[in-house]
Amino acid sequence: MTERRLDVLVVRWYERTDHSPEVVARWLAAAREHLPEAVPRRYGDTEPLRGRFDQAGEPGLAHAYAQADTLLLLSGTPPVFHASLAAAGRFRGPVGVHSLQAELDPADERVRRFALALTHPGTIYVSASIAGGMVLAGRTLYGPPENPEEPYLAPQGNWLGLPPSPPIWCWFGPGYARLVARHVTTEPVAAGRWFTGGPWVPEPLRARLDEVDPARRPAPRMPREQRRSPLRFW
Repeated sequence: MTERRLDVLVVRWYERTDHSPEVVARWLAAAREHLPEAVPRRYGDTEPLRGRFDQAGEPGLAHAYAQADTLLLLSGTPPVFHASLAAAGRFRGPVGVHSLQAELDPADERVRRFALALTHPGTIYVSASIAGGMVLAGRTLYGPPENPEEPYLAPQGNWLGLPPSPPIWCWFGPGYARLVARHVTTEPVAAGRWFTGGPWVPEPLRARLDEVDPARRPAPRMPREQRRSPLRFW
């Protein structure tokens, strides 16, 4: 089997699971309109993915999502390789994370439109970063990457804050829009703020990912609705 290394665009959507509309219908509607390659060919909660969208359609995908414990895994059509949908209500914390992995230019307007089409008032943060040097074997993408993408910001469903360094681009949801507006160059888009480069957010808004004590990793400042008592965090 032929293998090659490639740089992979990773898009992640962080959202409150208790304030989110049903994600399967949102994903399919956004994909069909903006990025058809993200319509899944196969899906499942374990590898190999056994569900076939061409046979079961949207009802089958929705049923598989409802049965998934933590994530529903999707395989798309190249250049979209993999995606995942966070299963609602199965996290220790209130934040779910959906993701997309594709061999696409971050500046591709289809990706931006697709990313924004999935947002809603309960979306906290959406970002695009590059996982450099992943391996593609046939249609299977695997790592670890030689140069990792943006760190994961919601372990066990608990929001830690914004990343220590800026992504390639990101969208701040309504809760963050008012906090970052005076500090970073953004434009208002879809009830949030769109960032494409420049100085990053102030230190108090950044997750402290290097802290040894997990209770100290959340950013000192974040939207009120994302704050959690240290006694309940882990």
